[in-house]
Amino acid sequence: MHLALSQFCDLHFSRFFKREKCLCFHCGESMRKEKALMATFRHQQYPVCCYGCLAVLNAIEKNNLVDDYLLSKRDREEGKDFA
Repeated sequence: MHLALSQFCDLHFSRFFKREKCLCFHCGESMRKEKALMATFRHQQYPVCCYGCLAVLNAIEKNNLVDDYLLSKRDREEGKDFA
């Protein structure tokens, strides 16, 4: 009976407490919003999925590569492939 009640509660409450999803600013990976790390990039906060993506954004900013990165990111999002 306990297992059945637990399953009922999971199904019933999942309708009310949907976990919000967001995308990693760097790699685009889908993640739960509550699990996201927040990266400060160009004086704004962005969600990232892991410490690797956080480190990449920090390195890009530290090495003054922001303009190149944003241009490349825009091209990827628009589906342009230069290979």
